[in-house]
Amino acid sequence: MTLIRSAPCFYRFAATLCTLVLVLGTPATAHADPPTPDPYPDLTYFEQLDASAFVVPNNDGVWFISPTGQNCGIWGWGSFGCAGNIPGAPPGTTHIGWIDGDRAVHYDWSVGVRFPGTRAQQPLPPHSFIEWQGTTCAVTRDNRTYCERGPLRFVIEPTKTWLSAPWMDLSWMTLGPA
Repeated sequence: MTLIRSAPCFYRFAATLCTLVLVLGTPATAHADPPTPDPYPDLTYFEQLDASAFVVPNNDGVWFISPTGQNCGIWGWGSFGCAGNIPGAPPGTTHIGWIDGDRAVHYDWSVGVRFPGTRAQQPLPPHSFIEWQGTTCAVTRDNRTYCERGPLRFVIEPTKTWLSAPWMDLSWMTLGPA
């Protein structure tokens, strides 16, 4: 009689033990890719500068020289971009930006033909930003240039450029070596 009562307990114990061995004792065969870093800075503690100090007389918008030498600006109804060498982009690419009416930040010939000819007069200091017409541009302490208008944004680093995805269901993409 004792054996009959013990048998269900034994089987439950054995089943629990087997489950634990399978769960804890089996090495994992799949591995997750490491998380991709978010290249976009948090501007919470950056110094906001008076954007009017970056107005170039007789020209539309605000303009600054990036730490990596690009001529950058915000103009019109919040259009933004930079002209010069765009690290990581195909050879010959000299403009990146978003122009009012575009669906995404991009780098191609169409940005260049619509980019104003205004030349910036001064750099934007590290760890600061300016806002103009609903668009923000900043320079980080490590000399990256960042511009955004809502989900539309880019970061220019010395060796690569990050830009928001062409469709908002994607997080972002990068140009250049990882």
